[in-house]
Amino acid sequence: MIDLSDKTMASLLASMLLRVTEEVNKREGSLIRTALSAAAWAIEGVYIELADVQRSAFGTTATGEYLDLKAEERGLTRLPATNAVSQILADIGELPLGFQFADESSNTWTITTAALSGPDDDGLYTYNATCETSGEIPEPSGSLRSLEFYAGLTEAHFGNVVVAGENEESDSDFRKRYLESLVEISFAGNISAYREKILETTFEVTGGTARVGALQVYPTTALDGTEQSGHVKIYIVDSNLQPASQDLIDAVQAFICPMYNGVAMADGFGFAPIGAAVHICGTDVTPSVKISITVSLSTGATVESVTPAIQENVRTYIQRQKGNWGSQITYREENAILLISEAFVYAASIVQGVRDVTSVVFYKNGVIVQNPLSLITSPSQMEWIDDNELEIEVLSN
Repeated sequence: MIDLSDKTMASLLASMLLRVTEEVNKREGSLIRTALSAAAWAIEGVYIELADVQRSAFGTTATGEYLDLKAEERGLTRLPATNAVSQILADIGELPLGFQFADESSNTWTITTAALSGPDDDGLYTYNATCETSGEIPEPSGSLRSLEFYAGLTEAHFGNVVVAGENEESDSDFRKRYLESLVEISFAGNISAYREKILETTFEVTGGTARVGALQVYPTTALDGTEQSGHVKIYIVDSNLQPASQDLIDAVQAFICPMYNGVAMADGFGFAPIGAAVHICGTDVTPSVKISITVSLSTGATVESVTPAIQENVRTYIQRQKGNWGSQITYREENAILLISEAFVYAASIVQGVRDVTSVVFYKNGVIVQNPLSLITSPSQMEWIDDNELEIEVLSN
C-alpha cells in the first residue's frame, strides 16, 4: 500500500514552489503562490480519494459495499437483519394468520402461526408473532393493542421471546468471517465448510427466522460421544450465545443432514457429503451457576456502590469467552475454559472503591465447585452458562 499521508496541501504547495524560479515573487499573497495554493488544495483532495480507493481494495480495511464486493470473491455475503419473533397471549383461540398488533413502542407484530396452545388457566391462547421492524429491538413486554377489530378479543400481551431480532452483520464481524475464510480453506466435509455454511445461513423456524451464533464441530464423533468413522457431531448456540431452541436445532439438522425416522442418514441429501452422518446438538443448560466474590473496600465505598460494576465486568468476561469458544478453529481444547478464578479477581479489582479481592467461590446447583477451570464441553456432553441462570454475588469482609 502506498503511503499518501504526507500528500497534504502544505507539502504539495512547498514542492510546487520549489519548481518556480527565484526570480518570481513567491511570498504570501503573491499571484503565483495564490494560484498554486488553489491547485495544491485540489490535488490534496485527489490524494484523499486515492487513499480511500486503496483502503477499499483490501479486505482488512474495506468497509460497507466495498467489503461486500471483496467478500464476494470468496463466495461470502453479509448476513441481513432478521425480525424478532415473540409469543403473544390472547383471549381468542382463532386469530387468523396475518392479524396484527402494535406494542407500546409502536412496533407492528404479525401473527405467523395458528394457536400453539391454550386455553391456559387464564383463558389465554399462545401464538407466535413476527415483528415487522427488522433488527434488534428492546425485549418485548407488556400489553398489545390490535390494529383491526376482532369480535371477542379483549386482552393480548407478550409471552416469551422465541427469536431475538438481529441487526445486519457489522463490518467487523463480516471482516472476521472473510479473513477466517482465507486462513481456513473450506471444502466438502471439512470443519471449515460446516462452520462457514452454518454461520452464513438464516434458518426458518416456527413463525420467523433465526441464526447460529457459534458452533463447534467434532469430527468422527457419534451422537453418544464415541469415536466412529463417518459420524460428525456439531454443537450450536443461538445468535445471542444462548442455548439454541429446538426449532433452530431441527432447522440446522434438516439443512445439513436430514433425519429419517429419527436417524441422521449419510446419504448426502443435505449439505453434508455422502458418507457423513451429522448430528446437530444443542447445549445442556447449566441449571444454576453462582459466583460469589468477596472484596475489601476503600474508605467511603459500599457493597451497593461497587456491585453493579463488578457484575457487569464478570458478565462481559463470560460473554467474551463464549464468543472465543465459537471461534476456536485451528486448535480446540477438549475443554473450553470459561471459569478462571484469576479473571474474576481482576474483573472485581479494577472497580473503583475495591481495595482487594479476598476470595472467589463458584457454585453449581448450589454446590461449591472446587476446581472451576472449565465447564464440560466434551464430545459426549456440553454444558453452557445460561445468562438467565447466572447469579453474581458481591460480599464485603
